Amino acid sequence: MLENGTMTLGVNYWASHAATQMWSRWDAEEIEKDFKLLAEHGVSILRVFPTWNDFQPICAIHHAGRAEMDSYETRMFETEEHCPDTPAGYAGVDERMMERFELFCNLAEKYGFKLIVCVLTGHMTSRLFIPRALERLNLYSDPIALKWEARYIDYFVRRMKHHPAIWAWESGNETNCLGKIQNHEQAEVWLRYIHSVFRLADSSRPVIGICGLSITAAESPWVSRINADLSDYVTVHPYNMWSKAGIEEFNGIRNLFYCAAQCSALEQISGAPAFVEETGLWRPMAVSLEGLAAYQRGLLWNLWSANCRAMLWWCAFDQELFDTAPYDWAWPGLEHGLFRSDRTPQPGAKVIAGFGKFVRSMEFGALPPAKTDLLILAADHDLVHSSYILARQAGLIPAYQSPEDPLRDSPVYLLPSAKARGLLTTRRWEALLEKIRAGATLLLVWNDTYLSHLNEVCGAEVVFRRERSGTEQYAFDGFSLTLPRPVQVVFRSRGAEVLAHDSEGNPCFFRNRYGKGTVYTLGFPLEHLLYTTAGLYGSDAWKIYAEVCPKELPLSVESPFVTQSLHEFGDGRAALLLVNNGMDAFTGKAEFRKGWTFLSAHTDSPKAASYENGILSLDGNAGILLMAEKEK
Repeated sequence: MLENGTMTLGVNYWASHAATQMWSRWDAEEIEKDFKLLAEHGVSILRVFPTWNDFQPICAIHHAGRAEMDSYETRMFETEEHCPDTPAGYAGVDERMMERFELFCNLAEKYGFKLIVCVLTGHMTSRLFIPRALERLNLYSDPIALKWEARYIDYFVRRMKHHPAIWAWESGNETNCLGKIQNHEQAEVWLRYIHSVFRLADSSRPVIGICGLSITAAESPWVSRINADLSDYVTVHPYNMWSKAGIEEFNGIRNLFYCAAQCSALEQISGAPAFVEETGLWRPMAVSLEGLAAYQRGLLWNLWSANCRAMLWWCAFDQELFDTAPYDWAWPGLEHGLFRSDRTPQPGAKVIAGFGKFVRSMEFGALPPAKTDLLILAADHDLVHSSYILARQAGLIPAYQSPEDPLRDSPVYLLPSAKARGLLTTRRWEALLEKIRAGATLLLVWNDTYLSHLNEVCGAEVVFRRERSGTEQYAFDGFSLTLPRPVQVVFRSRGAEVLAHDSEGNPCFFRNRYGKGTVYTLGFPLEHLLYTTAGLYGSDAWKIYAEVCPKELPLSVESPFVTQSLHEFGDGRAALLLVNNGMDAFTGKAEFRKGWTFLSAHTDSPKAASYENGILSLDGNAGILLMAEKEK
């Protein structure tokens, strides 16, 4: 499961007939109908959620006169029954629920599904499902809560680890949302404790970490590198409506690269294999059903290209028919499903099924990961996303690392929109300069940057800085950019070559020799400006990256939206993946360069993508794989 170069497709599953009440309103026949439908559409992995308060229905009995919340006895159910003198009773677990879960696993095995089991599901759709005994406790630090969490996980895992349908364990659904966490130290201690309980109970299966890309503790206490150290896999749950990823068309280039950027950066920054465990949208507010299906096709092509291993859609079925919390609250979205509540498929279900069948049909099995071209030291996930789009438009495959970690080797480094010191300590900055002096290239994108020795490193200095409004036009060699200009920084050269000017003739792009290496300095925060303004990724901004890190791909395509990735097999053959990340169709000349021989073309949708006689045709969000051979 989830090997390099593969794409596993799945869903986050709640039963269509009951959603979060599926365990208390158990109906095996309805679940089997769901499973039959999912299997018919190529789903192979389910992320599933035993609701915590259903499976561990403990309540605390308090003694009069004792300190508040100091429980005297723990019992079970609303009827306050004594915990049975059994292993399940010791853990406060309802054995009837465990029997239902085992039947659920039997059905999953029957239909060929593998399960990610989120044991401690205390959070779902912004509602907490917490056992009554623990409702007002700090679930990350209170010893009573920690005791019952461990007993529940230990019993559940030991009880179910025999079952072949279970692929991996997970602490729960977004367990970083179970309450207030004090700091990253507390997050690490809790995660170390919980994952140790899993591994003591079952050392044979992977344990999946907390979701999300958090480069530093300043972004989130759940720091990705620490999370990865304690987990076998890490994941992202990207939803474009919560960030600047969502300020443009849902199936435009900004959003089509959102999942791939977050997932690939998470793997590179954390060091653990990563995948897209959950993604979706509030469908009625963003895009038509046909547009969503087109987006899902482009999403899968981009994830496969970026070696993102898996995509699990949120969620299997629409949930608009339920009048229970949280679905009857004023806030949650209800129409997220790959299938409607009556089990009829949305258009995207066919697209996902077809893409899975296409990938499985390829004779090479796994797609070799594309080689990376530059290393980006990004301080937050917005800069990850913005720099990823520009790099891919320039034909480059970016790698990422935290500015706080030891510097990895690379021929080219990028500091995108480097605010202040770009999170680089003196030690890390000096290590980077040593790489440049030894022959590497650096692109420093200015954003009120104040790293040491910048005049010497950049060969340029700031004359003055002032706040402005409106836009500015920048003239480069062969192209120009018109961008917002909230801040004007005027530079002058101190030995660097000037490569571009603003409309007033002030230099804004420099190239400077530094030791044996080269430093490029861009005098405005390119990635930040593009990310906070709609519509700018259709410009020529990517050509700045191409200037710093030129790369010749086997195929020449004249479009900033058609991106390429080269995957070499080691025997002279290579797969070239092309994806149209634009909404409009592309048809144009695309001939292989000298030294390459075209072999064959493959796609999940022949009506949407073709390559014949040197002409490439791609519908919006469509992709194609071209097999080629390099001449020896």
